[in-house]
Amino acid sequence: MSNEKTIQVLTPTNWYTGPNTSLTGTAQAPTGSNPNVQIRLVNSEISSGGTVTYSDFNITPLLNSFEFNMEVLWTTTDPQGAGDYYRVTFGDKSSFSLLFMFWVDSPPNNGFSGAGVYLLDSLGKAITKSALPTDPIGPGQNQWFPVNVKYDRNATNTWTVLVNNVTVLTYQHPHPTLWQRVEGNKGVAVHAWSGGGLTMSLFVRKFDLVYKANITSTTSFMPPKFYPSADDSTFSSNRASYARSIYPRVTIHNLETEAQITKQKKIYNRHDASSRIERLKLQAIGQSSMRVTETETLRFKAPNVNDARDALRRSRSHGYVVKHYYPNVDS
Repeated sequence: MSNEKTIQVLTPTNWYTGPNTSLTGTAQAPTGSNPNVQIRLVNSEISSGGTVTYSDFNITPLLNSFEFNMEVLWTTTDPQGAGDYYRVTFGDKSSFSLLFMFWVDSPPNNGFSGAGVYLLDSLGKAITKSALPTDPIGPGQNQWFPVNVKYDRNATNTWTVLVNNVTVLTYQHPHPTLWQRVEGNKGVAVHAWSGGGLTMSLFVRKFDLVYKANITSTTSFMPPKFYPSADDSTFSSNRASYARSIYPRVTIHNLETEAQITKQKKIYNRHDASSRIERLKLQAIGQSSMRVTETETLRFKAPNVNDARDALRRSRSHGYVVKHYYPNVDS
């Protein structure tokens, strides 16, 4: 059985704190306070760029859709306006990128033709472009504005981009599964570049990344009941309770069909001895009778090591067992 689960890995208040978030180039350390912590990617440097990367976002066939949100602010002292661009990239080994081009006078080259929002393939070639040339600029300099990128494989592999809450690009990709089948393909990165003669400062904040993926969670048929097992619903009800307490977090197990699940312990209001025993019993029944993947095999056993140890000890002692004699201290 496969269920679609929603997982949020970046929020506007934690996106800059994780060990999997890194800064390169001219990107500077976060400043400000929640929820308005910001990172400056470029600071009017000529021909310089900075990048902030979140590396722990897996691009797999299990991924059905995702939505990435952020806020952008840019400034410039150049009369020609901002330049050159900022870019959002999904995946590292095989990627798709959204390029927000400021440079109006860029010559046609490799699919590019002036300002606009472009969808790029893994080779950096423009696949499609937004209709309006001023799309990436947003409401103007010195103002924060939202940028939203959505990918939905269920909706015929559709990419949707919104700038300042206005849809500027919609594209249905004819071959979307190739980039999702490259092993180890992961990450989301935001990069900004300030070109020669087009000085620009650009800040980003409030990253938000939510995705939906298929989680494989299966159980096996129960084995026959033999004496002295209880002939009631205790086992099945505890296993059902354990299944309801599973918290899904996708990790790669098999790029084609499967994912692993990290189980989270439930926190109960009561903490008396009987509640603790009940909770331990529920977890023991659930962990021993459920499997996460199709290839995992259930095994029910209660090893009795004492009989084997006693038999081995008797065999080595030729059938004799040493008895301790305690004399009567009164005699």
